[in-house]
Amino acid sequence: MTKTVTSLFHSEQHAAVAASRLEQAGIPRSGIDIWSTPSNLAPVLEDGGVSRSDAQAYVEGVLRGGFVLIVSCADDEVSRVVDILDDEGVLDLDEHRASWGSEGWGGPEAADRPDGTDNGRVRVHPREEGSQVQK
Repeated sequence: MTKTVTSLFHSEQHAAVAASRLEQAGIPRSGIDIWSTPSNLAPVLEDGGVSRSDAQAYVEGVLRGGFVLIVSCADDEVSRVVDILDDEGVLDLDEHRASWGSEGWGGPEAADRPDGTDNGRVRVHPREEGSQVQK
């Protein structure tokens, strides 16, 4: 099964370094996307298996100057992808969601992730065969 791995970075440089390391580790460039604008981001994430609440939080992160890195990979590549993203300074989405909420952001609460996995700061979501993450 194909997985969608999502993460939020505070700078384009950190996201680009992570993307480069993923390529060096054998993840095809076609499976790696960096988003710097919120336009169409939520639907793309939701199509990739991301919960609506997480998708909206990622959009908020981009609106606040962050960069979302989306990786499509096979099950057997997930651990390697998560390790690389963790090494490159990925932000904790839950911490930022709480901080934004204390500042008045009214986004949806974090939902249960019965099908996804929360590996600390990186999210892993199953994706239906045939659906692709596209800009």
